[in-house]
Amino acid sequence: MPSKTRTGPRLVLQPPSRRTARRTSFAALKRFFQIAEVWELSPLQQCRLLRIPSPQVLERYRLGQAPRLSAVQQERAALIAHIQHSLEKVAAADQAWAWLHAPQREAPFAGDSPLYYMIERGLPALREVARLLVRRSQPPGPAPGR
Repeated sequence: MPSKTRTGPRLVLQPPSRRTARRTSFAALKRFFQIAEVWELSPLQQCRLLRIPSPQVLERYRLGQAPRLSAVQQERAALIAHIQHSLEKVAAADQAWAWLHAPQREAPFAGDSPLYYMIERGLPALREVARLLVRRSQPPGPAPGR
């Protein structure tokens, strides 16, 4: 059976270099710690949001002495940054803080605060809150059928 010859460049997917990955991880952590300060998160809350095993390991991350974030941790940090960005668009800083910490009756919170909801339910909850805030920040479209 004749074999096919390749004509053209071969696509090779490689993970980012260590230097690039470390810079990306560092930037994500720096932004996360800024948001944690604005949100007034305890070290334990920060650990739960990023899925870091303990406050001691969290401190190592803060000092730049821990390994780079995993892909899931990077996604969590990115979602938190996105949530903060969306909150800044729809409300003043004190209103955003109050919304984040106050119990909400609307779905999906069912009486929990958005912060508690994200801490307790993890990555799916972070995604859901991010989508909710994007929908809120978009101007209403034209009425259907007009």
